[in-house]
Amino acid sequence: MQIKQKLLVIAVGTALIMPAAVWAGELEDLRSEMQEMTERVGQLESQLGRSAKPAVSSGNSKMRLSLSGQVNRGLLYVDDGDKTKVHNVDNDASSTRIRFIAEADPSNTLTVGAAIEVQFESNSTASVNQNTDSSGEGPNNFTERRVEVYFVDKHLGKLWLGQGWTASEGSSEVDLSGTDLAGYSDTAILAGGQFFRRYDGTIPQDGEGALDGTNVKSAFTNMDGLGRTDRVRYDTPSFAGFTAATSFTQGDGADLALKYKADYQGVKVAAALAYADPDSSNVEDQVNGSISVLLDAGFNGTFAAGSQSTMKGRDPSFYYAKLGYRMGPNAFSVDYHRSDDQDVKNDEATSYGAQYVRTLEGWSTEAYVGIRNYELERSRSMHVEDVLGVLAGARIKF
Repeated sequence: MQIKQKLLVIAVGTALIMPAAVWAGELEDLRSEMQEMTERVGQLESQLGRSAKPAVSSGNSKMRLSLSGQVNRGLLYVDDGDKTKVHNVDNDASSTRIRFIAEADPSNTLTVGAAIEVQFESNSTASVNQNTDSSGEGPNNFTERRVEVYFVDKHLGKLWLGQGWTASEGSSEVDLSGTDLAGYSDTAILAGGQFFRRYDGTIPQDGEGALDGTNVKSAFTNMDGLGRTDRVRYDTPSFAGFTAATSFTQGDGADLALKYKADYQGVKVAAALAYADPDSSNVEDQVNGSISVLLDAGFNGTFAAGSQSTMKGRDPSFYYAKLGYRMGPNAFSVDYHRSDDQDVKNDEATSYGAQYVRTLEGWSTEAYVGIRNYELERSRSMHVEDVLGVLAGARIKF
């Protein structure tokens, strides 16, 4: 801006010392030259990253406003044991979304913030199924993820109010493998809407089995706390790597969570343990947690488990294990998941898969592929075909 001011001073000074008989045309030429020089200076400052106003700014000068988001699209191939199909999908493991975050610092220790985050999923991997023939399966409109305000004090902790993560959200999904975009403890994400195909009695040599009313996401669970909802939440400050949190949801649900992060010499560790009372007519309470360890050499392991007490005479449970390896921008892993009694008493649902994620830093892009098989054992008198899903896609962040 100093350059512009100097140019203006020169122009005014020149006009003052000029003879009174200066022609109007000469003054007009001088104004044009000044305007051109000013525009060039503005362009130069913009190129140097010193523009007077950022591309995104708040209407309130006291607030810092940031805009960010991502688009995550892929192709999902599914084989239900009788038919195959390819879907153009939005990966529900990390959906297409956009967010606005505004923050201010009233003091050296206090930050006040607000967040609005919405997602837009067309043909969600959690929704497409054998009956999907056209585009738009799933929400196919803006749905809320975060609509909240929060207050962070370095000494007192963090208070959240509104739609957002409960304290127990993510407690089953601690994962340092780098492959969670292609597969993590919520294994149903990859092909959750697909229905199992069943044959009553013996399997016919030819012919189509009936689609069962049970889909993949009904049979598999990772019991990941109370999810995102309207709540009041409080997090303590971190102490020796530990953080505690609690939240109270609309509808009288409540939860508690203890999280831990540490970076030892050559080893990173992250873990979470949670208890939740969802105030549900079906679930009395649940306990769940996860732990993940990453070695500097790139090898990593992840484990998650949980159980519920229900009012329907069954006690669902799950466990999940993953082994992985990270090498530069590449991450590989294999995993196994088992859910018992989730949809129907005595159900045994198992899934195993393999994942690969490649990070392309210069493109702000992650390319990935995930392969997963789903198996459901329901009764001796019924045979249920496996569902095989292969998902390949890319997530671009901005």
